[in-house]
Amino acid sequence: MSNLRTISIVGGLILTIIVGWIIFGSAKPPSAPVAQLGIPVLLGDVIPAPGAGDIHVIAKLKAVHEQRLAFKVGGLIKAMRVDVGDKVTRGQVLAELDLKEVNSQTVQSRASLDKALRDVERAKQLVKAGAAPQQRADDAQTAVEVARAGLEGTSFNQGLARIIASEDGVILARTAEAGEIIAPGTPILTLGDLSGNFLARAGLADRDVVRVAMGDKARLTLDALPGVQLSGSVTRIAAMSDPRTGTFDVEVTLDDHPDAMASGLVADLSISPSRADQDSGKLAVPVTAVLEGHGADAFVFLYDAANSTAIRRRINIGAVKGAFVIVNAGLKVGDKVITQGASYLRDGNQVQLATTSRQGVAP
Repeated sequence: MSNLRTISIVGGLILTIIVGWIIFGSAKPPSAPVAQLGIPVLLGDVIPAPGAGDIHVIAKLKAVHEQRLAFKVGGLIKAMRVDVGDKVTRGQVLAELDLKEVNSQTVQSRASLDKALRDVERAKQLVKAGAAPQQRADDAQTAVEVARAGLEGTSFNQGLARIIASEDGVILARTAEAGEIIAPGTPILTLGDLSGNFLARAGLADRDVVRVAMGDKARLTLDALPGVQLSGSVTRIAAMSDPRTGTFDVEVTLDDHPDAMASGLVADLSISPSRADQDSGKLAVPVTAVLEGHGADAFVFLYDAANSTAIRRRINIGAVKGAFVIVNAGLKVGDKVITQGASYLRDGNQVQLATTSRQGVAP
């Protein structure tokens, strides 16, 4: 019995081994782990900073059609018929001189002409009678022409002893009062057509004006109109500097303007010069590429295409312009920065490109 029991136990063990071999021996051994290809990332371009070469200056707005009105002749102001802010119409009398002096000059000129006409008739009679040479008649005729020209001049001045509006508009400035004696040609009123277009006038330094050309685009913002951005183009560049300030006057004509515009408003003017400043040295990267900013210092991850790795780089940054950050130092044009997936990286990590995001378009 003992031998039979032993044989039975040994047979069971053999059977168990055979069944285990059948079940587990046919299974394949586990394969080795698949090597990781790298952390998926998106890329962006390092580009020249958009607007880094723009010229920024304070400008003053004025209506395109503004007239500084003055009397042709000097004299005593008899009446000022308008004030600042008054709306006027074409042909309206705005101011006038006391005409006593001008009228007396006209009377004198007319009398001189009458005398010259009488003198020429007498001279002709004397020449006809042989009592005077022809030269006397000729001189008398010359005196008539001189007297006639004098009368035309005084009559012309008489008509300009009043200031008359040449177009519809608004009185923007008034610098004289009734009863004052004014010199010829001294502006006393400024008339502006605020229904027309506006322009911005600013003074540029010599280093800036040489970069500006006619037609260059410009943008304007005004404290008086928050949230409103106006556009325009350069329409005049002074050929010489202002002797008082040393700056060159530049005018920008606006493309359009809101109804609330007024002459004299102050604006922040930005001109994008066509002759770009190639030495500005400033670049831009997408905002999403910048990590761990501390003041002007920050970090980005560069993409090393040769090794498919991420390289951590310290950069010096400036202002944010739209979807871009201005970079003062640490990068060069043509570098590729990681814009998505950078927060999961460490210096030297393997990466793989999910897709290439060309974010090098200026905002």
